Amino acid sequence: MKRLEITTGPDRQIDFDIAFVLGWVPERPTLDRVEPLSEDGDRIPFLTSDLSQVEEMVRKALKDWTIEIDRDSCDAHVFNPAASDDGDELRMAAWRDFDGSLHMEKPPANPAIALTLAMMRGQSMHFE
Repeated sequence: MKRLEITTGPDRQIDFDIAFVLGWVPERPTLDRVEPLSEDGDRIPFLTSDLSQVEEMVRKALKDWTIEIDRDSCDAHVFNPAASDDGDELRMAAWRDFDGSLHMEKPPANPAIALTLAMMRGQSMHFE
């Protein structure tokens, strides 16, 4: 996640590394090899550059969740109002949290990175 926070733009190696960390590919891909395919035969999405690919992936992974993308300030939020037993929504943000606090000093480099960050923050919650 730190690399997503500090990258200044699209980075295919970060895309590959995320695919490896999430278990989409069996070994860590590198830029000097032919672009790998996922186990399902799909190409690894352009998570740091193609917002439509990231949105499609998040919608599949987080069915019934709401996705909000702020293109002007490059921020993204994903939340599921039905996910909590105590009435609180399960929420994840890229840059600015729902209460106004900041996860990082400046916004992500682009909306695709913002949405990927919001998704990855949610993934990291499961491993804490």
